[in-house]
Parts: sequence; structure tokens; C-alpha cells
Amino acid sequence: MGTPRHRLKSEASSRWRVVGFAATVAVAAAPAAGCRRQGCLGGDDGQCLPAAACPTLRYTCDAPPDSLRVEPFTPATLERASGSKAQAAVGDFLLVNDRVRVVLDAPEHPQGLAPSGGSIIDMSPVSAAGMSGGDQTNGVYQAAGVLPRDAVHYESWEVIDQRVAPPGAQPFVAVVFRGHLEGDRRVTVVTRYELRACEPGVRVRSDLYNGAPDPNTLYLADGLFWGDNTMLPFVPITGGGFRLPDLDLLKLWQAWRQWPFVAARTQAAPDVAFAVIPCNHSEGAGFNQTTLSAAGIPLRPTLAGDGISYERFVIAAAGQGLSPAVDGALVARAMIAGEPSPVTVTGRVLAAGTPVPANSEGRLGSLLFYEPAPGANPDLESGRRPWTEAVPGPDGRFSVALPPNRSYRIQPYAFGRPAGPAAAIAVGADNLDAGDLTIAPAARLQVTVQGDAGALARFAELILIPFDRPPTAPDALPSLYGIFGGCVPMLGPPHGGSPACNRALVVDGRADLLVPPGHYFVYATRGPFATLDRAEITLAAGDAASLTLTSRAIADLLPAGAVSGDFHVHGSGSYDSQIPDQDRVVSFLAAGINVIVASDHDVVSTYADTLAELGAPDGLTVIPGVEATPNILWFTVPGQTFPKTVGHFNFWPLTYAPTLSRNGAPWDELREPGALMDSMEPVYSKPSAAVRQLNHPASDTKLGRDQGFLHMIQYDPRTPVAAGQSFAADVLLRAPAGHRRNIDWDVQEVMTGASRRDWLRYRALWFSLLSQGFLRAGAANSDTHSLTLERVGYPRNIVFGGHDVGPLDLDAFDADVRAGHMVGTNGPVLKASIDDAAGQAHGPGLTPFAPGDDSQLRIEISAAPWIPVTQVRVFVNGRMVKTVDVSGSFAGLDHFGAVFGRTPVNLPVADLLAGVSGDAWMVVEAGMDQDIPPDDEDGISDGLPDLPEADVPTRPRTVTDPRFDLQAVAPGVWPAAFTNPFLLNRDGGAWTPPGLPK
Repeated sequence: MGTPRHRLKSEASSRWRVVGFAATVAVAAAPAAGCRRQGCLGGDDGQCLPAAACPTLRYTCDAPPDSLRVEPFTPATLERASGSKAQAAVGDFLLVNDRVRVVLDAPEHPQGLAPSGGSIIDMSPVSAAGMSGGDQTNGVYQAAGVLPRDAVHYESWEVIDQRVAPPGAQPFVAVVFRGHLEGDRRVTVVTRYELRACEPGVRVRSDLYNGAPDPNTLYLADGLFWGDNTMLPFVPITGGGFRLPDLDLLKLWQAWRQWPFVAARTQAAPDVAFAVIPCNHSEGAGFNQTTLSAAGIPLRPTLAGDGISYERFVIAAAGQGLSPAVDGALVARAMIAGEPSPVTVTGRVLAAGTPVPANSEGRLGSLLFYEPAPGANPDLESGRRPWTEAVPGPDGRFSVALPPNRSYRIQPYAFGRPAGPAAAIAVGADNLDAGDLTIAPAARLQVTVQGDAGALARFAELILIPFDRPPTAPDALPSLYGIFGGCVPMLGPPHGGSPACNRALVVDGRADLLVPPGHYFVYATRGPFATLDRAEITLAAGDAASLTLTSRAIADLLPAGAVSGDFHVHGSGSYDSQIPDQDRVVSFLAAGINVIVASDHDVVSTYADTLAELGAPDGLTVIPGVEATPNILWFTVPGQTFPKTVGHFNFWPLTYAPTLSRNGAPWDELREPGALMDSMEPVYSKPSAAVRQLNHPASDTKLGRDQGFLHMIQYDPRTPVAAGQSFAADVLLRAPAGHRRNIDWDVQEVMTGASRRDWLRYRALWFSLLSQGFLRAGAANSDTHSLTLERVGYPRNIVFGGHDVGPLDLDAFDADVRAGHMVGTNGPVLKASIDDAAGQAHGPGLTPFAPGDDSQLRIEISAAPWIPVTQVRVFVNGRMVKTVDVSGSFAGLDHFGAVFGRTPVNLPVADLLAGVSGDAWMVVEAGMDQDIPPDDEDGISDGLPDLPEADVPTRPRTVTDPRFDLQAVAPGVWPAAFTNPFLLNRDGGAWTPPGLPK
């Protein structure tokens, strides 16, 4: 179960074919060119060759003669494009010309949703100077349906080098991959990637042959893995554009559409746009989502012996907005489908008579070009046919390609909202200058942030929120053309670099922002252990204003020798994140974090170079790690319609190996957690410091993929983890690869992100395992992917043990993490200890001790003045046995001062254990009041508390609410801190878990 179903063929089955080119390369034995069967629609005999895709495409230019290349990467030749998404490894294949650079992963290097290599994993434009632009590609892989068994599994490859072409033929380079469907080896697939000089994209043809004896309905397509938060996919159809139908795997037809091409653009630098244009069908077909688009040919029945082919042209173009790719797609459509050549529409965008300057990702001004439907209201979105989007250049000018002889409207946008009335234009057969378009000018806000000892704050974060409540109607909120909404104001794309959503990063004490007119509170923060500052300001269109705010570290708030760490964060190396590395690291520093575990999805990451560039390596330790994120559905759960994935797990510290696939992370698909843990053993940089963490254990599914392992196996915390007690118990106790069991993680997330609902459910699961003697340290992590979705360090861990972060003793630190010598918190600082029989104070941890007869639980709660605290709670064996009102010590504080709240609470242990026999465990919490919600959602009891919707935290309506400022900084956070357990050995023997409540 721990290895792929099909073993890859040896490299000896692959070949390098040189046609018409004399080169000093090793050439495997191959048949003469004349013996090759053109096309593989009759099955793959190992010799057939798919015809070149898109034969009507013709591009000309003065390309340098050596610009066209094909080669497998070696340790000496491996060179990645810029950007953390570039994942080329030794053994992968490079296709490059004067316009585009394409990396295809070797069959033995599976990535993302693909069960093997043979996919496009990197694709970037090449500049006029011959330099590669940045890569923003997660993966483009082939499939013949939506189930995992329908994905193509490639086993061998062949390189074709025809840079010196026979008379009448064009030079080209190509890589051909041979394989079959994952679920049926009899259905063969051969895919040819071909690159020619002067072309802005790669030609791709896939030939599928149904060698099975039965008919089938197959859909040959590319899976375009956008990754959820990275790209903005687009299709030019009525009611479409950036707006996407919901996708339900059980009702796939409801999201099915046909289109002339599919395109996408980034939300952050490097600015790249992509397009996929079908060649041998008049239109493409599939579904379009921000996580995954399927772009292929219409579904068709395939009888035994039938073959189908899919040809497409895949473009990558540099530049902001969608137009760089759409321009190329319309030119290609004219050659492929015989459509009229597009015309060029130019113009200029002005604000108060001044050209709108170049602006990151179009936040200051962008233009959506759409075609009104005949007889329909052209301003009604359901009647629009969007065609392209433009972002003005440095001089405010724009240029787009559009189909000729049509009428269009141009809708200007700024900061996520329409910025003026739409302009109507009639486009004929000639190029058109649309003139000047006017939008409302932005305001300019310059902020200085003072830090410690009167110096400028090296790093900080700014937050803007409207003074009044935002409008409740979703359509009134800013968004990116109807998606990625919810930001008020939207200073920039929510998943991009700073400024993003309503947040901006401060470097060297200053920030210069362009802001939509409005009345705002402006906050400066450096995390929950520093003071907060706020100013109120009204900005009119065209205004320029400045503010000075102050945020200082609060001395003595943290216990001596304690450091704070966030063990679950994401940067642009993750497929669902696009925040640039520099902004990601600045966000760590601005939040006042000491230790970060870099845990990108399926790839080992390190920010060492970025830290060095910032000149800030001290005070922050980044530990290379990975979040294993299986995406291929395969695990069977009784009673479930679809197969499952096994949830997410973090591992650290790992060896960062940039010459290897996934930077050295093992492939994590098709294996249970115990086997995954075993596969990590050779990758730890310090095996003695290894940590295995279960992430968000009860998280729901996303696009059918299970994010929470305990949720996936339907673990009920009221049911014993014992052989034969339940399906979940048997899975947890299984050692699938013979060593570690599926339950053998070291650390378990109890808080993940800001969700109060999730915290209470994850806590119930943790308590259940503690009561049964499965002792796992409890952690609190942000799972941040951007500046806005989640916030770094909300929550975080306070790790005790006298650690020094410069440099960090990794063995000692991780030993304390595994031992539970830490507190999880999203604001309050909690310190607790219990005296043993000898009078020695014990902090929380997974080592049992015998409490003294008159021992005291000594608690100290502290919090920055802007973080409300009202209650201390004590749990014994999972039951809340004591609450203490501490609100008087934290009420009435100046939220923007340096005087913080602190209060001690001492409780006799004997009183807390009244009525408890035998050994026990104890957990302490502090924060705002929190009862245990009932387990009654929709009348179903699953052992997990269900927080009523009315109790889900929202931003308070009044500024006098004690949560107002915290909710502005960290929306959704409900202040809480929790200790790891105290294991109380009361009878002098081995500690015995109390068991589940009767």
C-alpha cells in the first residue's frame, strides 16, 4: 500500500532520438525513421509517434540559432527559473526556445495530482535578453476522466532532437512520454511535447487507444492545477470570464462548459499569464475552477479498439493582467480555427487628468473587456461575454487584442470595485485607439512606524479597516471580478504580495500606500507580544496624508527562556500560495516569531537566501520541513462513495536538496500515514530532532480531498482505540510498512488558524487520545498561506526550556516540542506548574510525576492590553472541573498603551482531583469565556462539539467592544491559550491512563 501500483520502467526502456542533427550524445538503438508508425491511435507499440500538434500554426522571427534546445537536466546543467514554484530536478527535461522555457518532469518524479511524471511542472516566458522569467506553474498533467484511475501514468520517455531539419521541414525539439491510464494498462496514452523557434508556447498532442475489450466513455484532457489561491482562471464565454460555476464531483455536468480557450493570470510577481488553445477541435470542453481546471475535448464513447487524440497549444507570456496570454491565444486561434485575425485596441487610463501609473496586479486600475449579448442588458453580468483584461503600463497606456467586427464595453476597476462607467466601443477590421478612460484617483497614505527605544520598527504590519461596518451585501464588497472577495478595502489581490487585501508590510519603518477614498482605522502591529497603535483618518480622492504609529515589544510579557514558534506555514513553494518569499519572511519577522517550520505542500522549503538578502538572519530560525499533502484519491472507507486521501502531516527538520524532485521530499501518495512516516526517515537532516505532526485532524474535504486524517477515517472520540472496536481504531493501530503505526505521530494540532469551531473539535480529539494513553504533544499553528487568509502566529506555540534563538539548538528545541513543554496561544501568555512530592515545580509535558499531597496548581496569565482575557479553565481527564473569573485583571486597560494585564491563580490540586480515582491528566486554559458546546449539529452526534453559528466570532460592531482591536488585527480569533497536559502519577507505579469517560 505504500508504493505506486505500477513500477516505472527502467531508463533503458527510454531513448534519445536524434533526427537530422549530428551531436555527441548517446543514442539508444531505435528503428529507422521510415519504420515509425505516425500516430498512436491504434495502440502504443513502443515505436509509434504522435503527429506534430497544431500543424497550421506558423510563427516567424529572427531567433538566435542556438535558442532552441532540448536536454535532460544533470547536476551540472540544472538551472531553475526564478520563483519558488520552479521545481525542475536532475533527470527532468528542458525544452527552450527564444520565447518560452518548459520543464517536463521525468516519469519517476510524480508531482501534485499526477501519479507519475510526464507533466509540465515549470513553464515561464523568456525575455528578449534570453533570460527566463519567473515560473508560476504548479502542474499540467493528462487524464481521461475525473477519477484517479483515469489519470495517465507514464513509464518511459523519448527525446527527439531535430534542430537541423530536412528540406521543407521546420526545426523542432520534442519529448515523447508513453504510458497508460492509472486504472487500466490496456488503455494506452502517448503524449508528444514539441517546441519550435519563435513560438510563444509548446505544442502538445496526446493519442489514447482503448485496448480494453469493453466500451468506455473517456474525456482526454489536461488537468490545470492552479492550486486554489494562486491563479485567476478565465474562459471567454457568456456569463463566464473569471466567474466560475460551483463544482460538485457528483454533479459534474452542472459545471461543464465549452470554450475557445482557457487562460489564467497570477496575483503576484513574477507576472505571468497562461492560455491553452485546442487545435484539433473547434472548442475545448471541461470545468474551470480556481483549484483545478480540466481543459480537453468533449466526452465521447470509445469502443474497444477506438483511438482519440487531443492537440493543444499551451502559451506562457510575461506581463501584468490577462491580456499577454489572451493576445497570444487569439492570434493562435486565427491560425488554428481560421478565425479572423484579432485587432489591437489601445488607449490610456487617466485619474484626475494624470495617467494611472504601473501598478502591481492591477489594483490601481484594470480594464475588463466584454461583449454585450444581443438584446440583453450589457451591464448585467449574466449577459456579458468577457474577452480579456488589461493592466495599464507605466504611462497609463494599455493594448489588447480582440476579435474584429464586434461591439465591446470596457469596464474600469480599481481596488476590487468598478471605478467608473463602462465605455462602449465598436471594433471593426482595423486597429482602434479607444482614447482616454477616466477613473477616480486614489489617495496616498505614507506611514512611519516607530519601534523599540525610539528607533524605526525594522518590520511591522499595517491593517486598514473601514471606520463604519462594511456593507453586508456580498456584491457590494470588493473582489477580483467576482472571486477572492471579502476584503474591505482591497489594497491588492488577497493572495498576492504586500499590500494584499487590507494589509501591508512595513520594512525599515516606512510604508507608502495607494488607498481607495474612505474613512479608516489604520493599525500598526508587531504581533501579540507587542503594543498596538491605531489612528483614524479620512481620505478623499487624490488626497495625500501621512501618519506616525508606534509598536514596541512588551518587556517581561514572555517568560524568560521561552521562544515562540509557528510550525505550519506556507509560502509560494506551496501549490495554493503565491505570496513572494520576501513578503513571506517579512511577515514572519513582523509577527515577532522566533521559530518557523517551513511546511510547504509536498516540497521542502528554506528561506535562508531571503533572510540573508534582508540582512535579518538573527532572531528568526527557519527549519526546513514539508507538509505531506496527498491528493490522489485511493483509500477506501466503508460506506463512502468515493475513495479518500489520508489527510495532512508535517515533518521537520528535513534536508533541503534543490537538485532532487520536490527538493528531496518523498512522494506522499498512495500510502498510509505510518508508511509515510517511514519514508521520511532518510530525509531528516537531524534524525535525533525529527518531529512528525498531525495537521488539522478534523478538517473537512476540499475538492474531494481529505485534509483531516481523523475526520477521513470517521474517528469518534467516544470510541476506544483498540483492535476490533471500529474501522478507525484498526486503521490507527496498523503499521502499514512494518515500522510506525498510523497513530505514531509526535505532535497533534489542537489549534489551527483562527477558527474557534475547529479548536473545540480538535481539542476533543486530543483529549480522547490523552485519556487512552496515546500521549501526543498539543500544538497551535497558523497554517497561513498569505497575508490575509490566515495570519502568521495566530495561533503559535510558546516553547519552554531556556532556548536561545541565535543559534537555536535544534535537538534541544525539538525535544521540548515532542515532550509537550509548550503552551499554544493566539494571544494570552499562560504559564503553569504543579509541585511534586519533593516540592519541585513541574511544567506541562508528557513525563508523569507524582504530585505532592498539598501541591498547588500555580497559574500566571498575562496578555497585551489589546487582547481580552476573562477566564481560566482547568480540565481533568477531559472534563472541565474549574473556572476562575480573571476579567478584573484585564478590564479597563488602554489598548494602545504598554501596561499589560497579569494575574496569578493558585488552586489546590487535591480540590481539582476531587472524585477522581487513579492516575489523571490535567490541562489548563485561559482566555475569554468558553463553554463546551453541545454535539447536536443537524441532529447527528459524532462526539465532536458543534459551535452554534451565533457563537462563531465576527468583527464587533462597536469600537467599545473589548474584541474590536484584536478582531481588526486577527479576524476570527477567540482569545485562548492552553497548556500541554500534566500527567499526574498518583499511585507510585507506572502512569495509567484514565480511559474514556463511561
